[in-house]
Amino acid sequence: MHRFGHVEIPTTNVKKAKKFYGKIFGWTFTDHPELKYSFLHTGGHPNGGLEPVKRMPNKAQVKVYVEVEDIETKLKEVKKAGGKVVRKKTEVKGMGWSASFKSPDGCVLCLWEHLAAKQRAKGM
Repeated sequence: MHRFGHVEIPTTNVKKAKKFYGKIFGWTFTDHPELKYSFLHTGGHPNGGLEPVKRMPNKAQVKVYVEVEDIETKLKEVKKAGGKVVRKKTEVKGMGWSASFKSPDGCVLCLWEHLAAKQRAKGM
């Protein structure tokens, strides 16, 4: 069974978004300037982040990441089941890897593979 691991919310103003979501949901945030990203903490799972964008996209505004043990294996399963790879496995330095795919009916979901999980599997 795979769970949702990360939710990414686009915003044109990270400072205002942190104030808004912090006030209405009680979320806290950790800024990572080197990534130009602000992680959000819900107090549970899943957590997520605020993705800075120049303008709000018309479609696919919120990205949902499904945690998997091996992205490449899962992308093969996606293709075999009639889906399409939108973005191949991409490294998020020091954290893990992400990818995205489109279901046969066009819904885009993302995959997340934790670096720590890969290290544990290798006995590191």
